[in-house]
Amino acid sequence: MSCNFKFGGMKALLAMGGLLFMMASSAAAQTSSGQLTITMSVQSSITLVFQNNPSVGTTGFCPLTNSGTNNVGLDLGIAAFPGSFHTSTCVSYTHLTAADYQVSSAFDVVVNKANSSSPNYRLAAQISTPPPANVTWLLNNVTLTTAGFTTLDAADNYATPITKTLQVQVKNTVAAQTLLETITFLATAN
Repeated sequence: MSCNFKFGGMKALLAMGGLLFMMASSAAAQTSSGQLTITMSVQSSITLVFQNNPSVGTTGFCPLTNSGTNNVGLDLGIAAFPGSFHTSTCVSYTHLTAADYQVSSAFDVVVNKANSSSPNYRLAAQISTPPPANVTWLLNNVTLTTAGFTTLDAADNYATPITKTLQVQVKNTVAAQTLLETITFLATAN
């Protein structure tokens, strides 16, 4: 017994090929999706640096070591009461009375802000160790202590150099020694 099947010729063959192609392409086009939720906090900040004043090198404006950073040094040289003796040409040396003198030098403090709506900042300072008897450390005529931060300014503008003059007052009875001090400055956003 023999069986002959006819499928309608070439049209049927093409239709069957197209159906197989559609089935194959729909199997390759599978998709999936997902979501990533992001959380981030923006933190406001302020930074403080010390800079040489534009008058650096002239009387009353000694150069800072490491200027442009928040960790600088200031060498006021050697000073003595008799004869208004001092070795640094950049310091300002003054006899205050018949028994004491002052050595001083100025520099700039610059505070910048980021991501903050603060209109200005407060500036304060504190010395790290009590000075020897008859020695006083001042900034712009404000005496510094170890008891806490002393306010220097209530509302300084950001990104503006603020000139501060460091003054060391010494009575002529102070024994010969090297005076060392670390002054910590504190800027607080208003």
